[in-house]
Amino acid sequence: MKTITLDITNALAEAVGINGIDPAEFTKTLQTISDYYAKLLAKPFPFMTLPSTRFQFDEMQALADKAARMKIKNLVLLGIGGSSLGTQTIFDALLHPFHNHEERFREEKPRYFILDNIDPHKMTAIIETIIPDLDRTLLVVISKSGETPETISQFMLFNELMKKSQGYKERIVLITDKEKGLLNKIAGKEGYRVLNLPEGVGGRFSVLTPVGLFPSALMGINIKKLSDGAAGMAAHIVRYDGEENMAFVLAAILHLMDKAAKKIHVVMPYCERLSGFADWFRQLEAESLGKKGLGPTPTKSVGVTDQHSQLQLYVDGPKDKCIILLYSATQEVPIPASFDYLEDVQYLANKDMKSLFHAEFLGTRLSLTEAQTPNISLTLDEVSDYNLGALFYLFEMVTAIMGHLLGVNAFDQPGVEQGKIYTKAMMGKKGLEKEREHTEALLLRRANTVVF
Repeated sequence: MKTITLDITNALAEAVGINGIDPAEFTKTLQTISDYYAKLLAKPFPFMTLPSTRFQFDEMQALADKAARMKIKNLVLLGIGGSSLGTQTIFDALLHPFHNHEERFREEKPRYFILDNIDPHKMTAIIETIIPDLDRTLLVVISKSGETPETISQFMLFNELMKKSQGYKERIVLITDKEKGLLNKIAGKEGYRVLNLPEGVGGRFSVLTPVGLFPSALMGINIKKLSDGAAGMAAHIVRYDGEENMAFVLAAILHLMDKAAKKIHVVMPYCERLSGFADWFRQLEAESLGKKGLGPTPTKSVGVTDQHSQLQLYVDGPKDKCIILLYSATQEVPIPASFDYLEDVQYLANKDMKSLFHAEFLGTRLSLTEAQTPNISLTLDEVSDYNLGALFYLFEMVTAIMGHLLGVNAFDQPGVEQGKIYTKAMMGKKGLEKEREHTEALLLRRANTVVF
């Protein structure tokens, strides 16, 4: 079985001096986490039960098999934030990087279009792309409440578009709350297929529900193995304690970094297939922990690309960061001997890209450590469905533990709601007349602008 290895050496005081974690404080925090987790097992958070319950697996697979028989050519997914980031992460990690570009890479699976924004230019471009094959387009709409203005407006547009094709009702699937919300009302009226979110599982913790698993099943990804990986990580967390428990150790390190004013958590994958994972984690950590004036700021960087744009800051800038490096490389690409008249490039001749990639990763670790910038590494022997499921569950568990350590509710998002209310008020939603007057008054304030 392939593995994930966590290396915290370069986050400890022994390696990075005063910017590192004190061993005594680390041990104390691990014990606090262990005590909390023992209590949590008696009443687990809903996301913690997903690997064992396999929620709606049969329903998802039945719909995916039906889509395969219909020879779907386009998958259009409408969703934002937690409704799309998990799916994008899975597709980036497990599908061919040029899946959408050429049929030979798709293996008879559909192209996919994930609409996580309402930018009019992109919306128009996607519509232009799918219209020639509208009769072979499958629409998946994801929203727990159905009231997210971005997603419901997209659905209004694509609903009318899909009606122009034959048998469109068979090719629209809604993923929403089991009982409540606008999408349930629409499904009942229009006769659309419905999959559900398990009770108590919010968007950013929903990747291992139909939200992330159903689109994956449509693309032929083994959702059982994704869930098996999460189950394996869950079993590891239950079985081990203290410094042997990956979730405890990672949560303790990130919490103590935040506590020591290393409040910027830079996720830096040395593996382009895990670039989407950094985006997924940014939402998970930011929306879960950014409350009451507390919480770290997650950012994304990509190795080796950002060695040439961000590494200068990480090495020589303010010591307010902890770098989380993700590494995986399995494919060897030989570097042939070339330009034999240039002595300066001969050290690369007859080597391979995997070795160079690994040397770049190690070089970054060394340079960060010598500069006393704390860093940790997670190495995946393989980017597989199993390991990806384990990684999802690990970081969800870490985030839940950090919420406890910070004293915040990791499962709400009050800071997001006011912006939604203002948006609906400005668009004329009934019942928000006072809010509309308030927004109009704010927008009438004199603006300080410079025009080119």
